[in-house]
Amino acid sequence: WILEWEAYLQSKFELGEFVTYCVCSTQAAKDLQLYVGFDHVKLIADKAYAIVAVEKEEDIEFKARKYLQHTGYRISSRQAEDLLREQGLLDAADIQESDPDSYDRLQDTLTEVIGARTHEDVFLAKSGMSAIYAAFRAIQDVQAKQGRTLWIQLGWIYVDTYEILNKFAGDDEQKIFIPDPTNLDELTSILEERGNQVAGIISELPTNPLVQTPDVQRLLELSRKHGVALIVDPTVSSIVNVDALPYCDVLVTSLTKYISHEGDVMMGVIALQSASPFYKEVKELVAHYVEPPYHRDVFRLAEQLDNVESVAEIVNENTMKLAAFFEGHPGVDKVYWAYGDNNADRYRKIEKGQRSPGGMITIVVKKPVAEFYDVCRIPKGPSFGMERTLMSPFMYMAHYDIISSETGRDELMAYGIHPDLIRISVGTEPIEQIIEAFDEAL
Repeated sequence: WILEWEAYLQSKFELGEFVTYCVCSTQAAKDLQLYVGFDHVKLIADKAYAIVAVEKEEDIEFKARKYLQHTGYRISSRQAEDLLREQGLLDAADIQESDPDSYDRLQDTLTEVIGARTHEDVFLAKSGMSAIYAAFRAIQDVQAKQGRTLWIQLGWIYVDTYEILNKFAGDDEQKIFIPDPTNLDELTSILEERGNQVAGIISELPTNPLVQTPDVQRLLELSRKHGVALIVDPTVSSIVNVDALPYCDVLVTSLTKYISHEGDVMMGVIALQSASPFYKEVKELVAHYVEPPYHRDVFRLAEQLDNVESVAEIVNENTMKLAAFFEGHPGVDKVYWAYGDNNADRYRKIEKGQRSPGGMITIVVKKPVAEFYDVCRIPKGPSFGMERTLMSPFMYMAHYDIISSETGRDELMAYGIHPDLIRISVGTEPIEQIIEAFDEAL
């Protein structure tokens, strides 16, 4: 529907010589125009969206496309659907009216689940990446006033979060990557030497795809000591299972996982720690940068709230049983999950319950990965945190540019990441069926 709507706009405004994108707001369009270059982009504003017409030149197109991917600024499919219907380009259909209380209900629920002081410290965003980008921009602006421009990536993080740092934090000298998030001695050394230059640290709690958790208390103490803003993303286990807000300045997370356990809504959230020294300034800037979700997406997500806890409970139980199966199976070489070796104690500092590992397990199999993956009767897909069990060859999906070369594969192995690892999102099916499907393929 988004592509159909953009094709309609391209024809309507006679933009045949351009690649046309529809983004969520005029501000988002201006940001893209600034990033790509004013000479290469035309902007057409509308009160409900903005049209960005990009020159049909390979490098320019690629830059614009990646910007939209990393920031999540394109309109949602539900908004595109409604726009097409308004123009008579889709058959009229009975669409359930949005409940006007959905936004308040969702925000109040998230405030409680995250543990924020007030709902005014919780900002809904149109996607997880939109939330991360807004938080990053806010911290970047605040810290730039102090001459702090260096960013630290703690552990392997999701590709689009990494790309936000890669593309918007400045040149390579402005970014430091610490592969092992549990190695806070390395972080300590860096901060002791260059702490007054560091704007922020970004870390996932736990990380994707190795499900590693740093020592959150020590991490917070280090960031406070050196005046560094700490952004954490607990998407892998979800705000349902972990309590991460006490250990950061800004929490960002995708609601596309776990909260939207039916997997049919893209949305994110930013929550601010009111005790943070950056609280007041960041709050004003987040309100400026965040792009709110479309009303029908909010309504759809609110419909799923009643089942979030029950789904998470089943997923957690299934995860523990499936992890035990993998750990005892001769065909599995390595198993990574929240309660894995050398990780459980650190994870338990943030988990809400005693049996709340979240639904992610990553494995390395002993046989050639294609022999396992192609015959396994588990649905294949890139997301996680759904009712349905999913699996994916994560590095192939997210980092094919790295694994497609021998040098890249060697680099990953040096980081402790096997290029052929399989990331599994455990669902709510009967655990016997899940185990049987994996046992067959192994």
